[in-house]
Parts: sequence; C-alpha cells; structure tokens
Amino acid sequence: MRRLLFCCLIGFLFFGAWGASWAADPEVEELKRMLRQVMEENRRLAQRVEELERRLADYEKRSAKEARVEVPSEKRPWYERVEVGLSAAGLVQGLVGADKELANLHAHGGREPAGASDLVLTDEDKAYGAASVDLSFSAEFSPRDRAYVLLEMGSGKNPEAEVPSFSGIVDEGLSMVPVETEDGDVRVSEAWYERDWRLSWGKLRLRAGKIDVTTEVDQNEYANDELGQFMSPVFVNNAAVEWASYSFGVVAALEAERWSFTLGYEDANSDWDNLFDYPFLVAQLAVSPRLWGRPGNYRFYLWYQGEKHLEWDDLEDYFAKGIEPENDEPAWGFGVSFDQEVAEGMGIFFRYGWRGDELVGYWNTGLEDLDFSYGFEQSASLGVSISGARWGRGEDRLGLGLAWFGISDAYEDYWEGQGVYARRLVLDPHMHRHEARDEWHLEVYYRFQASDHLALTPDFQYTWNPAGLEDDGFWVFSLRGVWEY
Repeated sequence: MRRLLFCCLIGFLFFGAWGASWAADPEVEELKRMLRQVMEENRRLAQRVEELERRLADYEKRSAKEARVEVPSEKRPWYERVEVGLSAAGLVQGLVGADKELANLHAHGGREPAGASDLVLTDEDKAYGAASVDLSFSAEFSPRDRAYVLLEMGSGKNPEAEVPSFSGIVDEGLSMVPVETEDGDVRVSEAWYERDWRLSWGKLRLRAGKIDVTTEVDQNEYANDELGQFMSPVFVNNAAVEWASYSFGVVAALEAERWSFTLGYEDANSDWDNLFDYPFLVAQLAVSPRLWGRPGNYRFYLWYQGEKHLEWDDLEDYFAKGIEPENDEPAWGFGVSFDQEVAEGMGIFFRYGWRGDELVGYWNTGLEDLDFSYGFEQSASLGVSISGARWGRGEDRLGLGLAWFGISDAYEDYWEGQGVYARRLVLDPHMHRHEARDEWHLEVYYRFQASDHLALTPDFQYTWNPAGLEDDGFWVFSLRGVWEY
C-alpha cells in the first residue's frame, strides 16, 4: 500500500510538472517535503514489522517448550487439583385451575376419598415455594484419576404432591423436596471415583460409587438441566424410563471423537441392601455427526428396571376373581434423545420412550394406594432453544417444549369402567367412571442473566388431561432464581 502511495506521489510530481509548468516553485517544494515524510514513515513501519515478527517467533518457541514440560496433575499443589462449586436456587410457583375432583380420584385409584382428611387438593388456586443448595467437590489425582462429591439440600413444597400428572411440574433435582412431605432434605447425592485408560482411537472410562446414571445416558444439549433450562421433569429426562435414583452404581464407557458406547448399572430401589437383586441396567450408543456443518448428538438406549411391578392381568383377576394382586414383573423399554444445532445460537431437541402396555405400576395396600406410574405406554417431547445472542443478550436463553403421553388401552378401560373394570363400579359405590385421554404438556421459559452469578427465569406451563384423565387442564406460573459461584 505504501509503495503504491509512493508511486502515486512520484507520478503526481512528474505529470504535474509536465502539465502545469506555470506552477509556482513553493508548490513544488511542498510536494517534495511531503514525499520525504512518506518515505520516512515507510521506513519506521518496516522496522516495527520486523520487531513484531521477531517477538512472535520467540513467543511461539516458549509456548512449545512450556507445552512439552507441563507439570503432571499429581505434582501440582493439592489446592490446584480441587474445585468447589456452590449454587443456590429459589422457586415460587402459582398453580391455577387444577381440578380437585380429578386430583383426588387419581390419587385414590378411582375411588372417592372417604373424608375430607383424605383430600389431596383443598384449593384450586395455590402458591408454592421451594429452595435448594448444591455444594460440589471434585479432585483430580492424575490425568486419568478423579473423584466427585455432590451435596444437595432443600426445603419447601412440591405441587406434584397434590396435582398428579405424568409430565410433572418441577423436577425433584430443583425442588429437592420429596413428594410425600413438606420438610426439606439433606443428602449426599453423588460420591464416586473415576478412572480412564487411553486407547489408540479414544479412551475407556470407568466410574463407581454413588452415582446418578442420568448424567451418563439420555443427555441432551437443550433439555437436561432443571437449574438452567426447563423445569418440568419431562424435559429433563425421558419420562418413559423408570430411572434409579442416587444409589450405588457402576458405569463403563468407550468414547471416541464422534461416538460413544455406555453401559450402566445402578441399584434400582436405592436401599443399599441386596444390591444386585433389583438392578437398573442401561446400554446407550451415541453418535455425534455434523449435519449441515453443525454439531448434533443422537443417542439410542435400552433399559431394564428390576423392581417388581403390578401387571394389568393381575388387576383384572382382582376384579373378576377376587385374587389379591402382587408386584412380580420387572420393566424394560427403549428410548432416544436427539439434539441438533440448526443455526447460530439455535438448537432443537427430541426425545421418545416406549415401555409397553403390560404394567400398571405398583400395588401397595389396596386400591386407594394403587400406583398408576405405568398408565402410559409411550411418551415423546420436542422443542427449540434459542440463545439471547440473536437479540444482543448472549447469556440469555429462550426455550419452548411440547410433550405427549400415549396412555395404554388397559388404563383407558380402567377409568372408563370397560370390560372387567365395570365390576369395580358395582362393588364399591365410591368408585367413579371418567373419560381417559392422552396427556399433553407445554412449557415456555426465558432465562435472564441478571449478573455474572445470578440468573432469573420466568416460566409458564400448561397441562391438558393431567394423568390421562379428560380435563381442561391447569396452569403453572413460576419464577426461578439461581445463584452460582
């Protein structure tokens, strides 16, 4: 560029002198002075470029040397190999339009409760609150060995105790409140040790201890975090899987750049007794192609739940022949979890799960305690997640999700009093008939990053036909605040 400027000035002087010889000598002198200034500036710039090139070469040599002599993890001071994480979440929810009759009927196996003390929902419009604190510790003993401990504490009220639905309202990981009590809880949720072995094409990773198997399978980039994304459990993990919950387990994973294969075991009943009598087993294959030049993950898995369940055939025998039901069948199914970036700052997700129509749930002490957790045989969820960078808010996020639960034919017959289940209406005058329909669930949230450590999330949910019983549904309005350090 400077050479071009120099040539232009020379040309200007030459042609100017030739075409305008009448010009005064002072003008010619001024042009000569300008030319000398340009030549001097060009010389100084050339020297600066040479100096910068020399300094860059020295920096690259030092960086390469430092990379070769990186201090191994085990030789670093202990405080550099330990990380501590702390987060606190608060949640306020308003429930509007819940049907008291349907809630109570479902909670009591289709039977009208005997007295007011047995009512599940006492007010159609209610407000709830909950708070939780997570404290995590991770330590790296070597590049191949690490350990992790997660403590979770919480207190408040979970609305799902009063409003049964398949989709759920708030994930237990956020509320940290057991459904059956209003008291809080303190627990060691995870405590495990992990080691990996390098292979020519990837690595083998082994984890053992008290684990949460959902951190290893059914992951999703846009629907997997109740603290930063959707609140409803149906958008956190696959609702058609009866997951084990924070218990002893082992995970083995083969991991390459574009694929992984994971095997997981966890104690299904979480009681730390007879660990292998009731296993939860899962196997997942995940591939990570770049479709349209953008990242995506496609996971396929099979699962087995060793807990004993009640079959519909046994419940039919109870009404037809008076035979007392027993929980004697395990459960199994399959699922998929997909996430795909489709544009800069925008991604879509999809989950599907199937577990068949043979199981009811659990028979406890009678119809009033009948568990209908297997009332649907399949479920699906899909949605979109959009980064706030598209409107100048890079840390914000907007999410929209829709979920569906396909109820089983036997579940529909039970509630509508069809076939053998018509007898239940004759035997007990407190039994009710009700239309059954597939459940649908909608959730929309906007995560607003208020500061470096604080995020506020207004959230809206609506449920059609909660728990598969025909109804106009109910609304839930929530405000979640999460502080992380």
